[in-house]
Amino acid sequence: MLLDRFIFRNHFHPEERLEYVVHQHWFAAYKPICKIGFFGLVVPAILWYIFPTKVALFIFGIWFIAGFIRFLYEVADWYFDVLLITNRGIIDLDWRGVFDKSSSRVDYETVVGVTYEKKGFWSNILNFGYIEVEKEGHGDERIELPNAANPQKCEREIIRAREKYLRERGMEDEKVLKEILTGMVKSHVRNKREKKETLADII
Repeated sequence: MLLDRFIFRNHFHPEERLEYVVHQHWFAAYKPICKIGFFGLVVPAILWYIFPTKVALFIFGIWFIAGFIRFLYEVADWYFDVLLITNRGIIDLDWRGVFDKSSSRVDYETVVGVTYEKKGFWSNILNFGYIEVEKEGHGDERIELPNAANPQKCEREIIRAREKYLRERGMEDEKVLKEILTGMVKSHVRNKREKKETLADII
């Protein structure tokens, strides 16, 4: 969580606090990561070990570096596609490349509902699934994350954070209302006193 707070800190408003991070399950990314890890890192290392020449080092070195860069890309693609649950709302990050990423925010006042779906054998065994947050707006607006890890906990964390936010917001609204009513009463009392003093001066 500390690492997530540091990495995603630029997406938070002042006084906004990270409550929970929803990543895609590792099962969703293991195929490309394992494939690139094997063919891009392990294979050139083995070939260079078998053929330890300068030419082989140059060829397999370039192969290894390209594979390593691609490996980091796949890991970043998995890590930065997340839902950030904060004390003020939900932030949906969509990472499609170093220079291609987007972010959308949903405030808790506009959240209509949260649903999740686990379909298939591996989805139920490894506990991952599709999660969707519906929000108010024109048409069917929603944010979603396929292959989310532990979707039940994600749903609970969103509901808990939303209820906490609305409760705190209600207390703030109540405090503001009390301050307004207190100000009105003080103003009313002061006006009455001024009227009495004016009447006494006239008499």
